[in-house]
Amino acid sequence: MTVTHENIFLQVGFRSSHPDGIQIIELIGVPGEKLSNGESKVSEQIKKFFDDLIVRKIFTQSRRLTDCNFEYLKIWLYDTEISDDKRGYQVPKIEVPPDTEISSDTRYSRLEKIYVLDNELKGRELERWENTVKQLFTPLFSKFIAPPEIPEEIADNPLIKLVESCLIAKICEFFTEKLDPYGRMKQNLLFNALIIQVN
Repeated sequence: MTVTHENIFLQVGFRSSHPDGIQIIELIGVPGEKLSNGESKVSEQIKKFFDDLIVRKIFTQSRRLTDCNFEYLKIWLYDTEISDDKRGYQVPKIEVPPDTEISSDTRYSRLEKIYVLDNELKGRELERWENTVKQLFTPLFSKFIAPPEIPEEIADNPLIKLVESCLIAKICEFFTEKLDPYGRMKQNLLFNALIIQVN
């Protein structure tokens, strides 16, 4: 019996085990698959990727910030270059301002922008809130630096293909994965931005 898989995007929730800081983070647009029996799932590897690079970083950072009294975050994975009708799931409309835009401060990060949805605060309260969200989310950019890829024109070279198939190339690939187990996943990200709703 053949099992067929269909690519889908799912919502995955994470709960903090620490009593302080943000308690719940929900990620929307996580790549999953629909199995032939009708069930949907996200692989453990993908869950671990998002837990290590986004969720755990935010949980930890939220405990360090004295002004961070948020309890729940909703985060949409967002590709700015895909039209809404081809995305596969709905994302909130962004309007900057009133929504806050945070640009990457990290060279070579595959994560380029973070949009934090309008919270309807004004004046000094808004300034304090924007300062808090920037401190909370800016460290995420450094988590998405991908290892360099071989340029396409070189990768298509028959000599390079021959070298890639040899033992030395396999050893290099092994050590690259040991240094950054998520390197390949970062190179093939399905998003370049995050949209975040703070509650």
